[in-house]
Amino acid sequence: MYINQTLADELAAIRARISELRAREAVIEADLRRAGPDVRLRGFYHDAVIERTAHSVFDISRLPLDILDDPAFQSTRVVTQVRIEARDATRKPAALAVVPRTTLVAC
Repeated sequence: MYINQTLADELAAIRARISELRAREAVIEADLRRAGPDVRLRGFYHDAVIERTAHSVFDISRLPLDILDDPAFQSTRVVTQVRIEARDATRKPAALAVVPRTTLVAC
């Protein structure tokens, strides 16, 4: 019997697969980086280009504490997230629960 997955179950499965792919990506990138900086590695269909770049970043740890603690320089950021929480796998959803048979009474 085919049972449709809920969106929450589908999202959990997708995120699990993404985690697996990210882990594999990290291993492959580490292997490629061993070739050294500024290298092009040729594949059959794609090239991997390893290059080293530099850019400026803003380092807030260098700011004086009176600026860091000043509410005038702080703001609130509202973030909406979708969190997936595992449920008890032994508990069936109400829609899948077995309905007890009732005895028909003849009138």
